[in-house]
Amino acid sequence: MTRPTRTTRTLKTRIVTRQRAVALVATFAVAVLLAFASSGAADARILPDGERAPVVWSARIDSPQPHNRLLEVDLWVEAYDADGLSGYEYRWNRATIGSVRSTSLVRPAVSMANLQPETRYILEVRAVDAHGWESDWVLAADIVTPRPPTVIVAGDSVASGYQRQWFTSKGDCLDRDHSYGSTVHSEITEALPEQWAPTYRNVAWAGAGLSSMINGGTDSCGDYHGSQITAISNASDPDSWNIVIATGGINSTNWSSVVAGLTKSTAVSLTESGDKAACGSAVTEEWNLAARTGTVSTGAREFAQRVTDATNAKLWWTSYYSITDAKLAPGWTPIGSECDAEM
Repeated sequence: MTRPTRTTRTLKTRIVTRQRAVALVATFAVAVLLAFASSGAADARILPDGERAPVVWSARIDSPQPHNRLLEVDLWVEAYDADGLSGYEYRWNRATIGSVRSTSLVRPAVSMANLQPETRYILEVRAVDAHGWESDWVLAADIVTPRPPTVIVAGDSVASGYQRQWFTSKGDCLDRDHSYGSTVHSEITEALPEQWAPTYRNVAWAGAGLSSMINGGTDSCGDYHGSQITAISNASDPDSWNIVIATGGINSTNWSSVVAGLTKSTAVSLTESGDKAACGSAVTEEWNLAARTGTVSTGAREFAQRVTDATNAKLWWTSYYSITDAKLAPGWTPIGSECDAEM
């Protein structure tokens, strides 16, 4: 038998040593993984009754989404307790520790109402079990809060605030303060903390039907406008809350010409019964809503879907107001209360 040389023995020793080192590293790695996997239970505090406190493994928040209430965002928590969890608590910290607030296990959310916009805060979250015991606080977010919400009004003349005082004068195709959007903006402003007062944008224009709201068109004053969806996208803030309020569909029917003819009919009628008959005929016989319902529904769905695809906005459709008792000129109300049912 050939006797091993010193070089051969040295090589075998190095191989064995290297194999042992690899085995030790592998064993250490498995131990670390096992320790990490069980760290939630190991780190849980032992309570006076011998049970373990709840454990939160992770927590985070989303950016504002369409389903969120204003100034709220979704909270996502991974937590465990042997006896079951009852809810979560959170606090916003800045220069000092913030007050503790609660949120439910089902669709938990956190509110920023007591914070300042565009300001850095740290959010901490903890879980609460069925006995009222809390977990340790866990960092959920270190963020700069969003800008205040934006209220965007879209649609036709009702939304744009169109007004025309005299038949001989040119109409005002956009008066944002005359629009119902101004009222909505004011009501939302009053409902929110002062520092979160929303921005108001109006992209509506008189004469817009659903097709022109989607693709663009010319308003009642002869001015061209691009797609209101593009305008909404440009006006919205992707990192904050957006509310789009839209009135649309009436100009996709022949309603404008029906009302124009109706005002002439009521002008020559000298009785309330004659006015009521004229209103009934206009709505049931002259208005082409039945023939246009499919087009209106399709356009409304497309507009809503494209707004949803282009923004994180919550979309509110509004109905039209009754035009009875409206003055088309000082002292002249062509469509009186006798037409309430038809209008």
